[in-house]
Amino acid sequence: MPSPPCPPSRLRCRPALSRALTPVVVSLALAASACGGTSGGDPSARPSPTGTGSPTTSATPTTRATPTTQTTRATPTSSAPASPSATGTGSSASPPGSGGPRGLRARLLGAAQVPGLDGTSRWVVAGTGPEPPGTSFGTCQRFALTSIGAERAAVRRFVPEPPVPRRARHDRAGELVATFPDALTARRAYAVLEAWQRTCAARLSGQGHTHAHVGDLRDVPAGDRAGWYQLAYGPVRGEPGARFLDAQGVVLSGSRLAMVSLVHVGPHGGTGQQPMVTALRRAAHRLGTGR
Repeated sequence: MPSPPCPPSRLRCRPALSRALTPVVVSLALAASACGGTSGGDPSARPSPTGTGSPTTSATPTTRATPTTQTTRATPTSSAPASPSATGTGSSASPPGSGGPRGLRARLLGAAQVPGLDGTSRWVVAGTGPEPPGTSFGTCQRFALTSIGAERAAVRRFVPEPPVPRRARHDRAGELVATFPDALTARRAYAVLEAWQRTCAARLSGQGHTHAHVGDLRDVPAGDRAGWYQLAYGPVRGEPGARFLDAQGVVLSGSRLAMVSLVHVGPHGGTGQQPMVTALRRAAHRLGTGR
């Protein structure tokens, strides 16, 4: 069909048509800017020529709204940072490779950094590896940390250095270090561990332990947040009247979390506050290294 007649003055018709098309061009430019240029190659994003006065006039704003050069440059830019953000282990949170098993092992305490329970005893490493699925590192821990949000977790266990005196033959220590996608998920995991501490008495009774006692959670000035508590339970095979004196600690630092365990066997008392406080402060330092 022929185009509708223009007003008597054709010079007035062209500005009117330009003003009518201007909002369309601006809207298309804003849409391309909001999408970061990634939708420029999508044919569905281009405006339809229907509803305009002429196919020839609608082609001009379409070309301006979707420049080919902007689409080509936007594609590699938007896809490049996708990998770090998806894994949550970008360089701002940890050094390269710190999320893998070797990186986590570097954040575990060494044997010389774990305090002795009597001030003179020393530890040796009994083993280091990933947290086995379906197991619990802590005495009150109900599920693996990877089931409550952790991306990875590594465990290191310690035993007394030989020769081992009789009073220390049941002693053991350990540390678990876990990394989370972000600090919020790590804080939620810390809250879960606090809840497990409050229900630990029932857990110990369900495991057949007698004379179980769960101490209060005590705050420690370390990392973003830290605390520890003392457990006492029996029986101890071959040690009549003795109980396990089990100190459990946890420290939070950014998107990382560490759990520390110090266990001694004796008739009364406990492992003492100072060894656990010292261990948590050292663990917090290792968690924060390399940020």
